[in-house]
Amino acid sequence: MSDSKADAATTKKQEHCLKFSLQSSSSTLEVMGGDHIPFSRASLSLHNTGQTAVVGVVPHATVNQEGMPVHDRTEALSRAGSVESIPPGGEVVWDVYELLFAEADGIASKIHLFGYKAVLDWWYELAVWTEYQLPDSATPEQTLVSRWKFRWFATDPPHSNIDLTIEVMED
Repeated sequence: MSDSKADAATTKKQEHCLKFSLQSSSSTLEVMGGDHIPFSRASLSLHNTGQTAVVGVVPHATVNQEGMPVHDRTEALSRAGSVESIPPGGEVVWDVYELLFAEADGIASKIHLFGYKAVLDWWYELAVWTEYQLPDSATPEQTLVSRWKFRWFATDPPHSNIDLTIEVMED
């Protein structure tokens, strides 16, 4: 491939860049009895930093509670919001707490039984990636896998304020 074609391909790829991020955001959570407590949400976002829309976006996610099996949350991402395309500068955001109990597995069962207390003081690992296409291409692209480790914990016992710590995991 000539240098100019390689440069054009690299530039084109850079124009269509999808980036994942995981951030803590202040919120509240409804608990038993209708009360609300301060609760830090883990917000997973997928941002199109490119200059054109991407289409056919298929996000994938797995989550693992320390020492437990890995759980696929791909279907839960799709149900939480359709992502057929993302315009330039556009963003899609998911609530990770909601994704944890979106499926009928060990993590979800604990949350359904014990509420938010079931997630406290456990480390979770989240891995996400997405498949997508450029509007003028039939060839699918895929982002790199992004990984984080996070944990909710009570800052003011007895569980009146739930905070969140997030760490980026390097491969």
